Amino acid sequence: MILQLLIRSEKDGSLCPIPQYPLYSASIALHGGSLVPYFLDEETGWALEVDELKKQLEEARSKGISVRALVVINPGNPTGQVIIYLFVT
Repeated sequence: MILQLLIRSEKDGSLCPIPQYPLYSASIALHGGSLVPYFLDEETGWALEVDELKKQLEEARSKGISVRALVVINPGNPTGQVIIYLFVT
């Protein structure tokens, strides 16, 4: 339901961690949005690198994609039990 509210067109993106459970990318595609992947670092226990997140955000913006959400999956397991959508403005 949250994705339905956030995605207005293919120019609306959601930052989503890679690796991830394919349901997230499929849901974004189903609602007509764009997946903006950010890559987790396996060597540091699947930690998020802020520079990686910034890089992917800037790349999306350069393609005209408005990033409207950041998906955080906890624990670092791609199928985690807690999913958080943070809204990006």
